[in-house]
Amino acid sequence: MSSRAALFLDRDNTLVADNGYLHQISDFRWLDGAPDALRFARMLNIPVFIVTNQGGIGRGIFTTDEMHQFNAYLMTQAADAGAEIADIAYCPHHPQAIFPHLKTPCSCRKPEPGMLLSLAEKWQINLNSSVMIGDRQSDIEAGEAAGCITRLYHPEGNLLHCVKSALEQAGLAD
Repeated sequence: MSSRAALFLDRDNTLVADNGYLHQISDFRWLDGAPDALRFARMLNIPVFIVTNQGGIGRGIFTTDEMHQFNAYLMTQAADAGAEIADIAYCPHHPQAIFPHLKTPCSCRKPEPGMLLSLAEKWQINLNSSVMIGDRQSDIEAGEAAGCITRLYHPEGNLLHCVKSALEQAGLAD
């Protein structure tokens, strides 16, 4: 097992403002402190991963391609801000999915830890020394189930302050 720690973040209402089933690039808007939080993690050489429920795919509200285009734009905006997102995991499942193969239950939809476990295996991450931050209790439950230190984020706050505090608690920042 690797000793490499990581920062896992929810996407909608943690990094970017969510207007409901966010998928259009024209709706992209950073939340306060988000680019700074990503730069801070990069400065500490802590990889950042996004773990995001995207039930709008299963519900037929938007396509996987539209979500990938939005996520590619998000990664480009992060790079333009001097930050880096190493990888993004998503769950297309939803209890009310219109496509039978995308109906829950599944192991990836938060509060299940599947996305974190998959990224940790792919990138050789030690989840016990990592941090998961999100705006919903399901984010916290997924992080706890994976063994991470967790922090509930309030979208009206400043993500940099939340990330600094959580990384300090984890012993990853001074």
